[in-house]
Amino acid sequence: MMDSGIVTPKYVSDFSCIGPDCEDSCCIGWNIYIDKQSYKKTMAHRELKPLAKTAMKKIKKSDEQWAIIRSDSEGACPFLDSNRLCKIHALAGEQTLSETCKTYPRTSLVREGDKYRSLSLSCPEAARLILFSPDAFIFERKESGANIMSESSPLWVAKTYDNSIDLLLNEKLNWQEALLAIGFLVNTADKVWANEVGAEQLDIRLDQLTQMAEKGMLQEQYQTLAYADEHQVQAFASIHGMFIDEHPRRDGVRFKTVNDAISTLLNDDRTVDVDKINHVWNTIASPALEEHGDIFKRYILYYIYHEYFPITLGEAPQSAFRLLVLDCFMLRCYLAVIAHKNNGLSESDVILCFQVYHVVRQHKSTFVKGATAMMEKFNFSNIAGIISLLKTGS
Repeated sequence: MMDSGIVTPKYVSDFSCIGPDCEDSCCIGWNIYIDKQSYKKTMAHRELKPLAKTAMKKIKKSDEQWAIIRSDSEGACPFLDSNRLCKIHALAGEQTLSETCKTYPRTSLVREGDKYRSLSLSCPEAARLILFSPDAFIFERKESGANIMSESSPLWVAKTYDNSIDLLLNEKLNWQEALLAIGFLVNTADKVWANEVGAEQLDIRLDQLTQMAEKGMLQEQYQTLAYADEHQVQAFASIHGMFIDEHPRRDGVRFKTVNDAISTLLNDDRTVDVDKINHVWNTIASPALEEHGDIFKRYILYYIYHEYFPITLGEAPQSAFRLLVLDCFMLRCYLAVIAHKNNGLSESDVILCFQVYHVVRQHKSTFVKGATAMMEKFNFSNIAGIISLLKTGS
C-alpha cells in the first residue's frame, strides 16, 4: 500500500501571517472560539491567567467551542499587545493557542487518501498570494509517512474535476466562456451521477467541447445568450442583502467600503442599478483587471481545487456549478462598484472585494442554503439561466 501524501500548492507554502500589517486582522471583529485544551493551558499560565479570567468566557458548547473571547471596545482580542501581536503566542508558545488561532487561514481536505492543503480567501494575505503570486498554483506532493483512510471518489468525480480544469485553462476561452463550457460538461456529469450514462462520456464531452472552442462555437454560443438584467437584480439584492444581515464585520471599514460603493449605484427606489454596474464592468473594471492577469481564471482554479468541484455540496454536480457561477457574478459586481468608486482597480481593490466576500462565503454555514434557495426561487435551474448572470449587455 502506498503511503498517503500531502499536496501543497505554493500559495500555501509561501503563506506567512503578516500580523500587525494585515489590512483585516483575524484577531479583530471575529468570534474567536477557544478549545478546551487551550482554555485550560491559558488559565494555568501564571502570566496569562489574570487577563484570561476576564478575556475568556466559558460556553462549553463542545470541546472545540469550550470558551469564547470577549472582545474589547474596538472588537479586538484582549490578548493582543500594543504591537497587535498575540500575548498567548509570545508567553506560552504556539502549542497553547486554540486550534482556530493556530491554523487559520490554513485548511485541509482529505480525498483519495491524500491530504490537500489550502487557504481561506477571507484572509487578505491569502487572497494576495492566490490571486497575484506568479507561482501560486505550482503543486508539490510529499509522502506523509502515514496511511490516511478515506473513501474513494467515483471515477466521474475525478474526470469532471480534471476536465473542468482543462476547459478553464483553454487559451481559446475567456473565463466566462470557460464557465459555459464547464456547465456543458457538468450537464454530462449530472447524467453520470444519475446512472444514466457511463463515466467515459465525460472524456467524449471534453473532446467535443475542446473542438467547439477551437472552432469558435462556444464563444458564439456565449454571445447569443440573453442579457437578463432583472434576474441579475434579483440575485444581487438577495445575496448582498444576506451579507448585510450576516457579515461579521459589517461595521468594519472594509465591508463599509464595498457597501458604500454599491450605494452610489442605486436607483431612486433604492434598488441596485445593474445596468450601471455592468456598464462600469465593461468600460472600467474589466479593462483594469487586464493589468493584473486573468484574476477570474486564477480564482476558478483555486475554487475547483479548494472546494473539490464538482462535489462541493455533496449533491448533484449542477448544484455546485450554479454556486460557482453565482460567486463569480457577485465578485464581478463588487469589483465593478469599487472600480466605479476609484475609477480603476488596484491590487488592493481586487483583494478587498474577494476577501470581504469570502468572510461570509467561506465561514457562514447559512450562505449555501440561502444562495440555493434564491437560485431555485428565481429559476436559475439550467445553464442558460445561471450563465445569464455573467452577461453584461445584449
